[in-house]
Parts: sequence; C-alpha cells; structure tokens
Amino acid sequence: MNNFKTIDDLFKKYPWKSPNKFIPLAKRYGFSEKDAKTFLKNIVHDVKIPKAQYMNIYSKQPNGFQMDTFINEKKKNGLNYLMLININTRKAYSYAMQGKGAKEVVKALQKFIKDVPEVYSITSDQDSAYLSNDVLEFMKTNNIIYKTTEDNNHNVLGIINRFMRTIRDMIGNNKFIDEQEMKQLIETYNESPHKSIKFKAPNEITNEDEIQYIKDKSQNNPYNFQPGERVRIINEKNPLSKKRSNATKESYIVDSKSGNQFIIKSKDESIDKYPGYQLIKASSNVPIADTLKGGKRGIINKIISYDKKKYKVMYEGGTFDFIPAKNLREGTPTTLSQMEREFWSKQKNIPDDIIKWS
Repeated sequence: MNNFKTIDDLFKKYPWKSPNKFIPLAKRYGFSEKDAKTFLKNIVHDVKIPKAQYMNIYSKQPNGFQMDTFINEKKKNGLNYLMLININTRKAYSYAMQGKGAKEVVKALQKFIKDVPEVYSITSDQDSAYLSNDVLEFMKTNNIIYKTTEDNNHNVLGIINRFMRTIRDMIGNNKFIDEQEMKQLIETYNESPHKSIKFKAPNEITNEDEIQYIKDKSQNNPYNFQPGERVRIINEKNPLSKKRSNATKESYIVDSKSGNQFIIKSKDESIDKYPGYQLIKASSNVPIADTLKGGKRGIINKIISYDKKKYKVMYEGGTFDFIPAKNLREGTPTTLSQMEREFWSKQKNIPDDIIKWS
C-alpha cells in the first residue's frame, strides 16, 4: 500500500540519491521506475565545495582593537575581565570587572583609554552590555569607531577568539585566576613571539612595523558574486550531526554587496548577509527558496517618518513597518546609517536622541 502521496514525500522519508537504493523503494510503494529515475535526475546533489578563501583580519588604521569578556566567576558580581587585543600588533590588555554589566565594562574601558589614549576602533560581538547606552555613549564621546559583528560573520573576531583560547589554555579548565595572575599571563603573552607577526613579540612591534603589516595584509575581496546570481549557502560542518548535504538544497538570489558581505534574498524577499566563503554559485535548475530561515523581513527602500525612537519604513515591494532605530545601525551602533542621514538631511527639527549619534 502506498503511504506516500508524492514521490517527494517518499524521498523525505528515504533520502537515498543512489538509483540502486531509491528505485526499488519507489516501486515498493507504488511509483513507477520511470518516475523514480526522473525524480532522481531533478534532485539537487552535493557540489564540490572549494577551499574557503577568508579575508585577512586586520585594521586598516593603527590602534584598532577587538574586545571580549573573560568569564572567570559566573556568580553575581564575580571577578571577570574585559579583554582587548590590538588587531595588528597582537598586544593584549585585561581589566578586572565585578560581574560583566555595562557599568563595569565602562569602568574597564576608562582604564583602557588611559593606557592607550589614541584608540581608533573597537570591534566586538553583540553582547547586551556592550550595546547598552552607557557603553555606546562612551564610544561616541571618546571618538572610538565601534563595530559589532553580525550573525553570519563571526569570523571577523578571529583575533580575539584565538587570544581568549590561548589564555584559557594557559590557565587550564575550571580554574579561578586572580588579578595578579591575569596580569602575569598578559605580560607573558605580550613578551612572547607570535608566528602571525613574523615571530616578533607584541611588545617589540613598532609603529613602522604596524604600518607595514597593514600594507602586507591589504587585499580585495576574493569573491565576486553579482546581483541576480543564484547561490547556495554552504552548511556548517557539525561532527555530531549526520547532515546529508554540504549546501542548502534550495538557492537564493544575490541582491547586492554590503562591505565584505553579500545580501541574499528568497522569494518572499526575506534577506540576510553572508560572507563570500559561506556561499557557492548555484545552477539555474536549483529552485529558489520560498523564505530565508532566520532572515530579516526584507530590504528597506526608504524611511517614511520617525517617532519615539522608531522609524516607519517602506520595504521593497511596498509594505510598511515600524522598527527600532538601532535596527538600521546593525554593525555600527554608534553611527547613523546612510539611510538615516539622508532622511534627516531633509528635516527641519532633529531630536536630541538622533543628534547625539550624528
């Protein structure tokens, strides 16, 4: 008896791509051999995934840093550390915090800029403490360009992530570390040679060395996806999961480039950003996905109005919505987006909560 309405339903239950396995099953459940062969010809197979070409992680200007919180004590007001590292020179800094809240982060940052007065930029993840008004206003007041990573682009924090793993390895698992011990670890790290900076120690790197490092690391994006092209998203490897496909079975349309990432969209216009190494070109027979899981609603065409820290916006396609102002500044939370600047350039009265970010 055929318990499956369509041969696609059968494939979902028995996803064998080999004709020797799938055709006998199809015939057992009442489908013809011809139907099974036709179906197998049209399914999307795995593709050879080329070796990923990652963008060099470096700061185009000296004194660019990455930041993260080192959890030392999980209890409330426990001793933790705000960790920062110079992206180019690898010189590291740590500052004790009681807990990990916004006010403690600001106190730590105040100590940091006394040690490094000419900070150009800081990049971090989207930790709630970092995105608090206290921290954002600190960044703005001190003329620090503050950037946060977006969901699909955590690779850009590779420098701080590697540094945090190194410190954790030096300490060992489940071990409390006091301020003096952490200070010693940071000194040891800064006095040790690093392969990534030609086996010099961070303390040995001069301004001239950093300028040369920037020149050496400068590169163009190795990926060149064009608007209108179809792409598939490369599935992340998970050793605990028996994932049967190395890329999404459906494709997405490249809309545009955004910095070093690409905006892709599905049929319902939901969008998301991905770095080039997570995408691969798709052939025209790969169907376009109805929606992009976890994606945003769509591409904003323009701002209509502003009220109570929310913008009324119009999406491509003509639909409207009210969104928090911060949603337009994802990745650069202390700076008005280009779309905001264009909107406010035509307004006579600009509210204070907009002026402070302009």
